[in-house]
Amino acid sequence: MLRMRRGLRPRAMARELAGARRGLRPRATARAVAGAWRRLSRLVFPRAAGATWLTLALVSPVLAAPAARLRATGWPLTSREAEALFAPALRAPADSAVLARALHRAETRLQSDGWLDATLTAAWDTARSALSLAATAGTRYRWRKLTVVLPSADSSALSSWLPWPADQPADPLAFGALVERALREAESRGHAWAQLAVTGWDADSGRVDVRLSGALGPRVRVSDVRVDGLHVTRPEVASRALGRLTGATYDPAAAKAAASRLSQLGVFSRAEFTGLEGGPQWEAGTLAFRVEEPRYNRFEGAVGVQGSSGVVGLASLDLGNLLGTARSASLGWRSRGAGRSDFHMRYSEPQLAGLPFRLELALAQELQDSTYTRTRWGGRLGTPLGGGDRIEAGYEEERVVQTRGEASTANLQNTVFAYERDARDDLVSPRRGSRLRLSGTGVFKRETLRAPLPGGPSTRRSRGGIAEARVEWHRPTAEHSGVALELGGIGRFSSESVLAEYERIPIGGAATLRGHDEEAFRVDRALTSRLEYRWFPGASGERVSLFWDHARMFSRDAVTDSTGAIIGDVANTRAADGVGFGLRLRAAGGLVDLDYGIEPGRGFLDGRLHLRLVSTF
Repeated sequence: MLRMRRGLRPRAMARELAGARRGLRPRATARAVAGAWRRLSRLVFPRAAGATWLTLALVSPVLAAPAARLRATGWPLTSREAEALFAPALRAPADSAVLARALHRAETRLQSDGWLDATLTAAWDTARSALSLAATAGTRYRWRKLTVVLPSADSSALSSWLPWPADQPADPLAFGALVERALREAESRGHAWAQLAVTGWDADSGRVDVRLSGALGPRVRVSDVRVDGLHVTRPEVASRALGRLTGATYDPAAAKAAASRLSQLGVFSRAEFTGLEGGPQWEAGTLAFRVEEPRYNRFEGAVGVQGSSGVVGLASLDLGNLLGTARSASLGWRSRGAGRSDFHMRYSEPQLAGLPFRLELALAQELQDSTYTRTRWGGRLGTPLGGGDRIEAGYEEERVVQTRGEASTANLQNTVFAYERDARDDLVSPRRGSRLRLSGTGVFKRETLRAPLPGGPSTRRSRGGIAEARVEWHRPTAEHSGVALELGGIGRFSSESVLAEYERIPIGGAATLRGHDEEAFRVDRALTSRLEYRWFPGASGERVSLFWDHARMFSRDAVTDSTGAIIGDVANTRAADGVGFGLRLRAAGGLVDLDYGIEPGRGFLDGRLHLRLVSTF
């Protein structure tokens, strides 16, 4: 062992430190390095002896346990590939299970390259900190001949679906995949009962001959369709969604597409194709599907308390799958305080004229105290794209009556296009998944002026648009906790520099910015975010959450003179936050949400309470 001397200068000590790394066993090296480093630190950092010992305590285990190495003998492939296969075992020398998995992967790799008789053994050399790998590869086999024993009518078809890799290294796994592809090809052409089995395997002198036996079977015709799990939905509704399948030749792709159409009907929480079932006839079979029906009817209510406006709230009733026809209807009312209220009703037809188009008709009215009354009506046509995707296109008419302002009435025509993708695991209380919705609206407006100029026009026209994007992201962080993030952006644009009051976007309240009054802000454009950390004490939807809501808003406001005439406009940008906590409890009537939010910097009693009830039946 190298003996350390006192009184060495830093440069000499550094040379001794470097020399201590050569020719010593790991423990001796660690002791030599520790002594050299200690003396060097006392010369250079005489006041940091305590920190030196702490650093040494952390570093010495690493120096005492150098990385293990792989020593392979008889390995027929490149050494880099062997090191990659055994990298997990080299990082965990004491874990025999990791070594066993590495050996299995290495043997599979050799057999897939033609060394069918390959065997591997491995042992640890603790003195040299190395893993010794001994490989016995044996003969490398290649494919020679494939014999397919089939009825004469089936031989040509199956032979064309089995490309034989002659003279290639024999790979049993690849051969099994080749047979599976041939059977899938036969099934896609209607031969649902096709069979192939290996009845001969002859390996000799580095060559492998294989014999397959089986039968293609007849083309199967769909004699019947069965849907399991229907309790509320009428069978004829499901049959229309599936399409015409009876009498056609069996096609698994067409059956899976029919299951997708069944799922996109919008009344099942799950729909799947379970397979083809045989019957008394060899040439016929029954397509079997399975669905799960959720609770279709839903009532949602929310109550809030805000300043001088008193109690505000909303109530919404959704009736889904009416009489088992997959049709739905909705009624809703909302009070925003101080004479402000909304009313809406909606009806949807899931299969317009038997086609996979969903038609929605809506009527809504908004009363804004004594400022204006707005009535909207129109329809939207949507169609699913599969995988949770959906597109919509619609047309709406609006009529606004104002009690003050330049225009007494306004008529607006809105053309809407939207795209939505919903991949959440639950619509009421999601824990995992995401939802994205993008929409754009083109607006043409015609106003009737209250006091037109003498000789001037009595109407005014303008064009504009609305762009909106919303995304939800839900991610579990542990078994009973998770994070939810909602981001949104909405903006209204117009050829007019200043928007009318009814055109502005309301921000504030339980739906957009908790801790603030309903519609506390009316702006032209807004970016919003809602971040929640959630705990789920049970499996039935209960949760406790901490939240932070943020909104950044922009508007362009008119500037008037002393007489009230507009002389210009000014841009205003503002930001607002709301923080608080929420509870979701399971009650006899459904889920009860209680949120308390407050604007940062205000007193506790200035917060806002938001109460919401969601009940399904």
